[in-house]
Amino acid sequence: MSREFIREDYLKVEITFDPVLPAREVAIGWLSDLPFEVFDSTDNGLIVYAPNKFINPNELTQIKTKLQAIASLTWKESIVKTENWNAEWESDYEPVNIEGRAMVRAPFHAAPPSGLDIVIAPHMSFGTGHHDTTWLMIRTLLNLDVKGKKVLDMGCGTGVLAFAAMKLGASFVLAIDIEAGAYENTLTNAALNGCANEDRLSVKCGDATLLKQHHHHDLILANINRNILLKDLKSYDQVLNAGGNIALSGFFTGDVPVLQAAVKQLGWESLEVSESDGWACILCGKTQL
Repeated sequence: MSREFIREDYLKVEITFDPVLPAREVAIGWLSDLPFEVFDSTDNGLIVYAPNKFINPNELTQIKTKLQAIASLTWKESIVKTENWNAEWESDYEPVNIEGRAMVRAPFHAAPPSGLDIVIAPHMSFGTGHHDTTWLMIRTLLNLDVKGKKVLDMGCGTGVLAFAAMKLGASFVLAIDIEAGAYENTLTNAALNGCANEDRLSVKCGDATLLKQHHHHDLILANINRNILLKDLKSYDQVLNAGGNIALSGFFTGDVPVLQAAVKQLGWESLEVSESDGWACILCGKTQL
């Protein structure tokens, strides 16, 4: 594919609160309305990342001012250059263990003795398994029968869920992300995982409009955010086979009723809701015709 990709610098915001709660949860809720892609909770606060060019400084300042009315805080902003991204992650990058059944690790970590092994190079994109929503999605995937299924991974990030599905026996996976960096990283990580098989994996850069070009799927994995999910649910419904499943995440537990009401309107059944540290995942089923 002949295309030039622009690698973007990322804004890193480190915040500490006193007291930590409820300020940290309030901050996550407010900052999630901006284009932040990673929310790492710490003992004393929060670290968030976003493509720098997408952040409106005035909106960020307004959120900071509102948070200062809730708790005492320290606020540090810095720019993570693309060329420094590996060092940023490797300085504090631990393998992610999903109940002893799967591990998401960097290439410099040893492979697990058993279970699913997913290797992700920590480049300038997200979905490394460290976020609670990725952990929830992998656990949900592990509990499904994926063998022989056609899978769609929307908002694939670094390809974690796509590779997990392939290693669980999916016959074909379509991975889509709107970020050019995520597209590149998914291709790189596909080779690391032995998944660079064009007969079983297709990686695309774009949004839900790409779905018009592709066939139906038995399983859809969509770990994005509430607003994008609500906007694109009808597009997912059009390419999800009857009797298929869809796992949704990227939203807070307080958003679950809103998502459940939306999927009910499509005739889907909410089969299971799982939670981790304030984040949620909903597994749905599409009624057989």
